[in-house]
Amino acid sequence: MLKTTLRPGLGVSQAVAIQSEPMSSYWRHRRRSHGSGSFHNLSEAVSNVPNTTDEHTIFLFPGVYREQVLISRLNGPLVLQGYTCNTKLYAANEVTITHAKAQRDIPPEITSGRNDLTSTLRLKTNDVKVYNLNVANTAGRFLENGQAVATIIEGNNYGFYACNFTGHQDTVYANKGRELFARSYISGDVDFIFGTFAEAWFESCDIEPVGPGCITANGRVDGSNPSFYVFNNARVFGSSGNGTAYLGRPWRPYSRVVWQNSEFSDVIHPDGWQEWPNDNNTANVYYKEFNNTGVGAATDKRVSFSGVLDAAVPITQILGENYPNECPVVSFLFD
Repeated sequence: MLKTTLRPGLGVSQAVAIQSEPMSSYWRHRRRSHGSGSFHNLSEAVSNVPNTTDEHTIFLFPGVYREQVLISRLNGPLVLQGYTCNTKLYAANEVTITHAKAQRDIPPEITSGRNDLTSTLRLKTNDVKVYNLNVANTAGRFLENGQAVATIIEGNNYGFYACNFTGHQDTVYANKGRELFARSYISGDVDFIFGTFAEAWFESCDIEPVGPGCITANGRVDGSNPSFYVFNNARVFGSSGNGTAYLGRPWRPYSRVVWQNSEFSDVIHPDGWQEWPNDNNTANVYYKEFNNTGVGAATDKRVSFSGVLDAAVPITQILGENYPNECPVVSFLFD
């Protein structure tokens, strides 16, 4: 397994060799280094990952990395580990990858892939584990700037652990493959968790609407599409005002989202869910809730196209029966 280390802003023309790095208890347990290197930024480190099927790890020292990062298809698994003194708390993260770019910054002659071009971190490879990273798109609010994506996920088999994603519209593009978000933070205002094909499980995450809008915009286009977002043990709170946020709206007609065992503050509107503007095609959406608590959890005034489950969705339905062996630190989810 390759180990690379990087620091931001060293102010020298060549990477500086680092003999040892401060490691969390998790990192100390996992370290099996057969190579090392030191780079100025994440993009440079990724470009030096060998073209092998081995798992490669990139360790990021504390700091702010101001860059747009594209991780294209690799032959082996990848681990991104940010420095922290507590692997289970996103609030303890000391590494931030940030960039400011929105739709308004993309030349008008470019008509496709515009969201991709705004993203701070775009992930196209498979089998990625991300620990203790903050990822931000600081372009600002949608009305002034248009969509501005923090993270795009276009591969398969992803795990995000104690990560922090901040933006406004379209913060996290959970678009493809199987995805796990654990003990992480996601903020935004309009459709800030969205995508068309991903099966995503959000475990014990903090979700903060920072302006009026919908949290999710799942784009499941038909009944054969596997896309499904499940939020379990989430905490939803916000500063945007009482009743200004909704659990979701259907980007496509078979949109599928469940919120269960979660706590909703009064930021959630009593309706719970919204229709897509100028489109009331809600006959095939699957919007369900189960065993939620808090002021915003009352279901007696919910829209007619939502419902209440009799039992929680099991994690195996999203991550598969073998998830305890495939998730790198299963105890991370529940301890």
